[in-house]
Amino acid sequence: MTVRENTISIIGAGISGIICALTLAKSNECKKKTIRVYEHKNRVGGRAHAIKVNDLYVDLGAGRFSSGLHHNVKEQVKSLNLAYEKFPFTQLKRPQALHKSLKSILKNLKPLCDEHAHDSFEEFLTIYVGRNQAREMINALGYDSLSLPNITPHIAFDIIEKHPEIQGFSENAGYEWFNLKEGFSALPEKLYEQALAHGVEFHFGHELTSIEADTESPVLKLKNEKQQEVTINEGEMILTFPPTAMKKLDSGFPQDWSNYTYGSIPLFKGFFFYDAPWWQDMDLADHVVIANNPIRKLYFKDNKYVFFYTDSDYANFWRDATLKGEAHYLQTVKELMAEALKCHVSQLPDPSNHVHKHWVHGVEFSQESCPNHPKTLSHKKSHIISASDAYTSHCGWMEGGIMAGTSAANTLLERLKQRQVKAQKECELAHV
Repeated sequence: MTVRENTISIIGAGISGIICALTLAKSNECKKKTIRVYEHKNRVGGRAHAIKVNDLYVDLGAGRFSSGLHHNVKEQVKSLNLAYEKFPFTQLKRPQALHKSLKSILKNLKPLCDEHAHDSFEEFLTIYVGRNQAREMINALGYDSLSLPNITPHIAFDIIEKHPEIQGFSENAGYEWFNLKEGFSALPEKLYEQALAHGVEFHFGHELTSIEADTESPVLKLKNEKQQEVTINEGEMILTFPPTAMKKLDSGFPQDWSNYTYGSIPLFKGFFFYDAPWWQDMDLADHVVIANNPIRKLYFKDNKYVFFYTDSDYANFWRDATLKGEAHYLQTVKELMAEALKCHVSQLPDPSNHVHKHWVHGVEFSQESCPNHPKTLSHKKSHIISASDAYTSHCGWMEGGIMAGTSAANTLLERLKQRQVKAQKECELAHV
């Protein structure tokens, strides 16, 4: 494969990579350029991954958006005429005792965050409410990432305010949430079709294996499905994948790219399908229960299915449970679900079908949680651009991916404009 100077190479066909490619393809500056997107999977979308089970679409990855928080997602969904429906899980069923006072406690503590910018959220809470209540508060919120040492008070409040299950403990209590009827994969798939129509080339089964960036002539090396090497050493280069992937490539990340550092949190989702919606008799349809056990957040989707969603150590707990075999996993789920619902395990039927997904680095983020973090990074010695939702204020969301891809495209377009202006000035001086 020949890579020429007028080629733009984008690595990654997640939402960021596709948005970046499409933005460039629509621009006047790139009309005569070849835009190529390389993706190591055989699908687009990255962490937007929906599958069909029993004629129902379920999101193993990204699964909801808020019209109040995610304006770019909403705009894309409407412009692409994607079918969406209400994501109903904003009201807790069977609340814990602490839930009654949680909102007022958090409201009083939020103004104090700036004084504890470098403390962990758990340390911050402990100072004001004591160790035991701090742990009880985090447990009641259902997101165990809130207890991690690299989660600052600012990051913690951002998590609380941007998740439907617990937004009720913040000023965002009235925000509406939605999911796509055919799963979130429908969004990047439609954008992919648009990109193809604008002449963007996609090369699947191509994995980036190394970056030689410490030069003005950087080199990207990839391997395709046949283990053949593809070398990219000309043209523009944009990397649209997360910090953990950047770290694996011996590219001097983050120190040669950014003044920030990055962390990640594992996630786990488990879906269960039954012959009959038994949870309706418990008045649980379209409600969520926060459990005081490894199942953590338990959702009852209309009359369709049940799923649970965990993060951090409990995500790894469930990964380990699946490794012990299907029977062990299903029995563990059943026992903990019964505990969460305060019923006997014999009252719960066995599922007729199930599916699960463990995301090793489900959410990635800047550990400094700085609102001024640039949405796009450039290597300090070369012209390679790096984009990720982890650099944005909506890390871990499709909104952040759209912001990152748009920013990467605009960064390159500005660079191309500056080069054009410089070339024109040089041409004018040559004729003087």
